[in-house]
Amino acid sequence: MARITATINPVHDSGSICTHPVTSTGKPKDPKSGCTGRSGYTVRCSACSWRRTNKTKTVLEDLRETHLRSHLTAPALATR
Repeated sequence: MARITATINPVHDSGSICTHPVTSTGKPKDPKSGCTGRSGYTVRCSACSWRRTNKTKTVLEDLRETHLRSHLTAPALATR
């Protein structure tokens, strides 16, 4: 069985992935790079069509964990 992942990537306003160096505010460090700045983040599941976008990475981390658990075939056993 292949491992299911959900990767969070920074994105531009257009939805394309941003790989440019940016400042803490999301503005490009190099104005000549052609980067329009980061507008948020997107997460996509490798096993299905699930995808979410948000301005905050932390929100997506929580949504990602919940979604990945939905792919489990059997509930995890409770430990004491």
